[in-house]
Amino acid sequence: MGTFEEFTQQYVESAAYHEATHEVICVVLKIPIREQGLHIDTRACGLALTFRRSAGDLKNDPIDIHEREQSIILLNAGYIGQVRVFPDVPIEDSQDDRSLADALLSEMYEPNSAAYQAAKYSLRDKAEQLVTQYWPVIEALAKELLAKPWTDRVMLPPASMGWSNDVTEKSMDAQEVQEILTQFGLTAIIRQDDAGSYAHPIKENKNDAT
Repeated sequence: MGTFEEFTQQYVESAAYHEATHEVICVVLKIPIREQGLHIDTRACGLALTFRRSAGDLKNDPIDIHEREQSIILLNAGYIGQVRVFPDVPIEDSQDDRSLADALLSEMYEPNSAAYQAAKYSLRDKAEQLVTQYWPVIEALAKELLAKPWTDRVMLPPASMGWSNDVTEKSMDAQEVQEILTQFGLTAIIRQDDAGSYAHPIKENKNDAT
């Protein structure tokens, strides 16, 4: 077993993989990302400013189901990417993502029904497959984020400022992210941080940062 300092260092590094995974899978799913990109702090907290579905709108048109499924895949992916590089990451680190994924799933299926469980595992499997398929991209993006210097935290939209209690961070904006993705033939849809739309412009004000 390593020292506490080694654990802490690995933990912080794994946060970069968590957020890089969210960002890459978001792009792969053709969901927009926000201008201010990726952030991690010295306490292993992180933020990928992406668009995704929020819980609360109970409409179940095909487009609503599609948005929920894509968002659940995106939410599952972060922790899957993180534990690939640091298996000792506490499961509690994925609690917010898992809770939202479960809430979105409950808007489509009766909680804990056979259909609910089948969809839950199917979407998690899809996230696993995408993380494996795009791992070289995720790894390249995470390493680029980790290579950034520690700086004072940047100002984000008010709803996104609570991701960290630290005063220091490493960050990459969306254009820097795109520079990495271009090397792998991927193109991000970049939208302003205060934009209200999801992947589909007809859907307004249903999105949060991941």
